[in-house]
Amino acid sequence: MDFATLVTSKKCFSGALAKAKEVWNLLPQHPDHHASGSSNESVENTPVPAPQHYGSPLDNICLLRVNPSSFRSIYWLCQSDPAVVDDDSHMSLAERRPHRIDRQLPMRFRDIVPQPLPLLPPMANITSTAPSLPSIPSTPVSNICSPSLGSRICRLPSHNPEECIHLHDLSDDSVATADETSAQSRNIPTSSNINSAPSPFGPYPNKNSFLLGDWYWNHGLQKSTDSFKSLLHIVADEQFRPEDVRHTQWGKINAQLAKTDFDGDGATDGEGPEWLDEDAGWMRTPIKISVPFHCRAKEPGPQTYVVGDLSHRSLVAVICEKLAQPQDNQLFHYEPFELFWKPPNLSANLRVHGELYTSPAFLDAHRELQDSPCEPGCDLPKVIVAMMLSSDATQLTAFGNAKLWPCYLYFGNESKYRQCKPNNHLCNHVTYFQALPDAFKDFATEYMGPNGDIKPLITHCRREVYHAQWMELLDDEFIEAYKHGIVIKCCDGITRRFYPRIFTYSGDYPEKVLLASIHDKGHCLCPQCLIPLSHVENLGTVQDMKLHKSLARLDDDIKRHDVKTVRDLIYEKNYAINSKAVKAILQKQSLNAFSQRLAPLGLGFNLHSMLVVDLMHEFELGVWKALFIHLIRILNAVDKSLVHEMDRRYRQIPTFGRDTIRRFSSNISELKKLAARDFEDLLQCAIPVFDGLLPEPYNTSVLKLLFTCAHWHVLAKLQMHTDQTLTILDNETSRIGMELRTFANKMCSAFDTKELKQEVDARKRRQLKNAKSTKRPAQSQWNTSSASNGPRQKKLNLQIYKLHSLGDGKLEHRKPKARYRRTNKQKVFVKQLAQIERREARLRRIRTKLTDKGQHQNEPVASTPQEHHHIDTSQNHFEHVGMFLQQHSGDLAVKGFLSKLKQYLLPRILSIVRDQGGTPPVSNNVDPNMVLLKHDRVYQHNLIHTNYTTYDVRRAQDVANASTTHNNIMVLADHADESDSFPDQRHPFLYARLLGIYHANIIYVGPGMLDYQPHRIEFLWVQWYRNVGVEHAAGWDGRKLDRVQILPVSAGHAFDFIDPSDVLRNAHKVPAFSKGKRYRDGKGLSLLAQDSSDWAEYIVNRFVDRDMVMRYHLGLGVGHVYSHSKNAIDVGNPSSEPEGSEGQPDTCILGDEELEVESASSTGSEVGSSLADSFDDSLLDSSEDDDSWSDDEGWYAMEEMYGHSTYDLEPMDRS
Repeated sequence: MDFATLVTSKKCFSGALAKAKEVWNLLPQHPDHHASGSSNESVENTPVPAPQHYGSPLDNICLLRVNPSSFRSIYWLCQSDPAVVDDDSHMSLAERRPHRIDRQLPMRFRDIVPQPLPLLPPMANITSTAPSLPSIPSTPVSNICSPSLGSRICRLPSHNPEECIHLHDLSDDSVATADETSAQSRNIPTSSNINSAPSPFGPYPNKNSFLLGDWYWNHGLQKSTDSFKSLLHIVADEQFRPEDVRHTQWGKINAQLAKTDFDGDGATDGEGPEWLDEDAGWMRTPIKISVPFHCRAKEPGPQTYVVGDLSHRSLVAVICEKLAQPQDNQLFHYEPFELFWKPPNLSANLRVHGELYTSPAFLDAHRELQDSPCEPGCDLPKVIVAMMLSSDATQLTAFGNAKLWPCYLYFGNESKYRQCKPNNHLCNHVTYFQALPDAFKDFATEYMGPNGDIKPLITHCRREVYHAQWMELLDDEFIEAYKHGIVIKCCDGITRRFYPRIFTYSGDYPEKVLLASIHDKGHCLCPQCLIPLSHVENLGTVQDMKLHKSLARLDDDIKRHDVKTVRDLIYEKNYAINSKAVKAILQKQSLNAFSQRLAPLGLGFNLHSMLVVDLMHEFELGVWKALFIHLIRILNAVDKSLVHEMDRRYRQIPTFGRDTIRRFSSNISELKKLAARDFEDLLQCAIPVFDGLLPEPYNTSVLKLLFTCAHWHVLAKLQMHTDQTLTILDNETSRIGMELRTFANKMCSAFDTKELKQEVDARKRRQLKNAKSTKRPAQSQWNTSSASNGPRQKKLNLQIYKLHSLGDGKLEHRKPKARYRRTNKQKVFVKQLAQIERREARLRRIRTKLTDKGQHQNEPVASTPQEHHHIDTSQNHFEHVGMFLQQHSGDLAVKGFLSKLKQYLLPRILSIVRDQGGTPPVSNNVDPNMVLLKHDRVYQHNLIHTNYTTYDVRRAQDVANASTTHNNIMVLADHADESDSFPDQRHPFLYARLLGIYHANIIYVGPGMLDYQPHRIEFLWVQWYRNVGVEHAAGWDGRKLDRVQILPVSAGHAFDFIDPSDVLRNAHKVPAFSKGKRYRDGKGLSLLAQDSSDWAEYIVNRFVDRDMVMRYHLGLGVGHVYSHSKNAIDVGNPSSEPEGSEGQPDTCILGDEELEVESASSTGSEVGSSLADSFDDSLLDSSEDDDSWSDDEGWYAMEEMYGHSTYDLEPMDRS
């Protein structure tokens, strides 16, 4: 080293030393700063005394051993002293402290999630007025964007279940994993830690035996991978000992768990162990009926017939068991309330309808109970137990004749969102009904004679058997409780008096006929009203609505007197059941158990009002199924090849969600093994399939009818209604009735529709069966000519109850079907099903007592519900940008890839730098080349999980995959800068196709930079769609679905990058089959975009689920906060916005107080109006100049000169 170089180096080091001294002297010296700092800085940050002389330039380096990161720590520590100098201009960027203390993410990064309820106001703030109802406030979405849900209350309830609701409870995608199950198992204490005399493990001798028994009975019949992992967690636990289970008497324990009252050994009468004391066991009661034989029979007079044994549980015992379970009692609503919503764009409050405990029926019953006289000497709180009954016969096996007729009991005091989750076990099996056995025909023939007509007698006895079983269920104990209540000490220590009330009964039409005791398809076929058969097709008309009210069935004294008179004629005077005297009195109605047991109590019970509409039976398997079959008949009448085309189109429908739209694998026209959910999927995807199959004007008529049916179906199945959505439902009910009548009377007459092949075969099988039953030759049942045996003419019949029921405002079957596989499949399988139900219930109760009651058992599938989205953090799969561009150099999809990526990343990295205290200029003044990708890599991922808030203020999740058909997303379009002159021509959403899901580690090296620390930024590479036919986009008046086209790869703005936080949710794009493929030769222009399989147009399926439909009813979804602003696009909703509501904050109504919360403006995507403006026909012109291709190559050539290691240099070297 020469002397000149040595002098130069010494001057540089001397200058660095002088600056270091100045910095150190400016910092206040705290003698105890080492104690408050981290231990790893105690040695490294100790200053070394300066030497008295400088023997070498290298000595200057060792004057102060402080890492650059330590300067920041020391400076932050010293900022707590008010004497600290605020001027930090002399410090390096890495040393400076961020100036913004309370920083908040931009609105587009914030997601609106449901939050726990606010605390109720103190008692002093609420004035008690005359008999109004106690209530609680409902769930707000967030402190910054509340949907303004509130409730009307007059006094504080003693029990508030909403306080126990957490965000995990509002998530519909929560499941218990094997790891969580094992964690719960580890929380169960061992036998050595328990000193109590009775074993907490019930009949099991120790913990390990209990865990294995619980795993066998409560972890599914068909063992899955998760179930196997749960077993491994049990046997691999350090506390598991084989000797604990080696000598366990499993058979004896299973018998003890299955003890029921019909075992006859006092199993559940209070003499059993503690874990049986509070059990509502099963009973077995023989059912007998009196069979009336008329005076012309072989042996006239009533005869007793033993039907069999009824397996059932006491309804009172089921109620007591429910209220004794802490995990259920915690979320059991004792008092109803009214729920209101005040949107910011309306001056009036909207009533919210969703749960039974917020319904007018519950409120009226609660008010009537509170106003009724109390029991003598009793001042206990009076509570209604809302009973919701449901029954439906089911086939237990795919092959064979094993059937079960269960009756289920739900409690309306519990949320329906918890009821619909089987893992919550909120459905109570109360009985397994017995049907009239086939052997009854022999009994009837014996007394009636060989030539007697036993068909009316069989119909009568079926009804008698059904109501005889209900007479056993509605026993004296239940009637006493219904009138005087049940005194129960609840889990919160408060003693209350509970009054059972039956609110609803759900079943198919044959069960409603039995329950209401009316004639099946008779003159007045409706179990709720007396509208004659000839008027049932007038659905939705003004006259029909009036008749529903004026001709409603009443269970009054006049009816009961007529029924008593008729029964005297039948059973005492031996009149025939179908005699003129009987028909003259009971042409419209008859007696039943509910009328006989509950009506005399004088509590206003009307059995006809409890029969609710069952959409699965009435619409999906009723009206829609009949319409769909007739559409197939029309296609068959026009051209049989159209049926094959319909099948082909259905097979090409892409799936959606986890199981929202499933794959149509078989020929739909064959109608083989289609369940109600399959017919629902057929309706949701019907418009693209039937489009173009029929000539005009029939094609347009069919599409409008399908649109109305799909719209009505979704509205009828909404889980949360407001007054506005109910108004829309009323309008759609009128519309669907009118369009069905027009379709049946005008359009169907233009086609000669005949029976399908399946219908012909089914008719012949019925005729053959009838011939065998009547012991007459089959040929005598129909003509032998080929014309008679061929397809018969078939018309659409609208005179059916299922259509009529639409004017009135069975997931649990899986359990008995699964339990049936564990029985011996013999005649005693009903008893074994009851025993299996008790085993599972008792094991769950034992586990609940052993585990922590406050522990959450549900965790989300991929990420916490608070997050807007989740992308994996793995960096195993990456693309080197240079090699990626070189490999796809001829692909139009990567044209301008790097420049677009850096332009997109620039504002995001600048926002991060500002949040960390940097002072970069606005993005317009910064060169995008100041954005560097660490190692020149982008990291690829397969999935993005998007959490979103639904219309009914819950949390759900969509999963998008760029390599499957689940690759379509939707984002908000920002129209804030556009003119409001033509609001109907603006679309609220933009649609895109995912090409890739990435993250990159970004470094900013431009003006105002802080350091060279990389920041992870996630982004999506997409190809945009453009809207077609914008004049009706997103509206409802045109009765059309939105159509979109994927932008050609040659378009300048076809490909772009977007923030994952801008994604609303996945979208369901169905090909517009009538438009054909985009490339007839099947050869596309881009391998990356995979456009070879693109269709010319796609149809956006807004009917794919309920939440999606409410997104197109802008402003009506309570949870869709982005649509509540004044600037929300009008899409044809029935209500208009009052003037002067712009800028009004959301208000939560709570009693007489109004609490204002900050209202959210439209959180439109930062994709912005520029993109919306650019989506015009000019984008299809690929001749525009674009020099970004050469810019990419030039920038990449410059970066390659420095090599990839430039990003790994130390900060001093890089500067």
